[in-house]
Amino acid sequence: MRTLRRNVTENLLTISRRRTEKKTSPNKTEKSVQIPVDIIIEILLRLPAKSIATCRCVSNLWISVICRQDFTELFLTRSLHRPQLLFSCIKDGNLFFFSSPQLQSPYENSSAISLKNFSLCYKISRPVNGLICFKRKEMNETVTVICNPSTGHTLSLPKPMKTSIGPSRFFVYEPIQKQFKVLLSYKSDEHQVLTLGTGELSWRIIECSIPHILGMSEICINGVLYYPAINLSSGDYIIVCFDVRSEKFRFITVMEEFIKAAHDGTLINYNGKLASLVSERYCFVDGRSKSIELWVLQDAEKKEWSKHTYVLPAWWQHRIGTLNLRFVGVTRTNEIMLSPCYQTVPFDVYYFNIERKTMMSVAIQGMEAFQGHLGPDWFKRSGCGCGCGSLRKRVVAVSSVIKRFKRLVERLIMGAFAGVL
Repeated sequence: MRTLRRNVTENLLTISRRRTEKKTSPNKTEKSVQIPVDIIIEILLRLPAKSIATCRCVSNLWISVICRQDFTELFLTRSLHRPQLLFSCIKDGNLFFFSSPQLQSPYENSSAISLKNFSLCYKISRPVNGLICFKRKEMNETVTVICNPSTGHTLSLPKPMKTSIGPSRFFVYEPIQKQFKVLLSYKSDEHQVLTLGTGELSWRIIECSIPHILGMSEICINGVLYYPAINLSSGDYIIVCFDVRSEKFRFITVMEEFIKAAHDGTLINYNGKLASLVSERYCFVDGRSKSIELWVLQDAEKKEWSKHTYVLPAWWQHRIGTLNLRFVGVTRTNEIMLSPCYQTVPFDVYYFNIERKTMMSVAIQGMEAFQGHLGPDWFKRSGCGCGCGSLRKRVVAVSSVIKRFKRLVERLIMGAFAGVL
């Protein structure tokens, strides 16, 4: 019979093995091997997140090592050097997650690994350090959930203090204090925010000086959340800037020539700066597209933007054909990543080099069962599809109503003054 005894000190993991031939035998042999925790951490760092989640079930000792703050930071740092693509697919009302290594060779195929699936989910956020925020039905009520797709662990958030219908939810991260937060944005001057990892979860009211209607896209860069909106007071197009650490709002008025890119394009992180990708079909491209525009915010205070237009090569129409591709983002080597709107077989991820005007595709295998359903996505936006143009029409309509109302009020006031005089 073999038994295994483990002891842990601050810097050493002691593993003792005691061997007994029979329960009644007085002859016992015992060996002790001390393994530094640094070596244990190095071994764990080489494992995928799903395996690390399994290791948490081994013992309290393993949990204490895996839950250490320095281990978490090391694992995230290592992950940046081996990026993974996270896909979400919706089928029959269920949400499925897959992950795949980000390959950079057109001669390689990548296999998608099935992670976890959840039922009755919608309004899925962009992934933040491997975590996802979404809404789902639980016990006949709708709750906001934070999820780790790799491990399947979920955290249900408490109900917000306001019960207004349809607040927009943003899942953000503050890199200095290393805090995750959830922001609820309403069409009023009051919003709510919740900080994770602070013990008891509770919502706080924060003030916003400009009530606004939100657009379709958002991006969090270096602790600042950006999203397009329309000022309900003036009808102006704006970019809302929410500082995650201070929980303060700033606003950038959008110039006329940037309205299409800001409100109909896809906001991205371009070398640490806010940018937008847009084409003739807004946040999509197809075989008929002629060019792609890249707008970069160079100076937020001065409201200075730079515009780069990239004419698509002659082979573009033949290569893309009838595919509808959406903008996903930009790689560190400044290649635009594109994904089909619907699941296709084979499913390809496209990398378009805007400088050299070359493109390669990498086949992702393992999601064939979802053919024809809502396509794999690195982030899911409510209403995403061909509705970007319709949103623009609604925003323009609201803006027009506001401006007509203001002119009517001005005429009434001037008429009242004229009557008095």
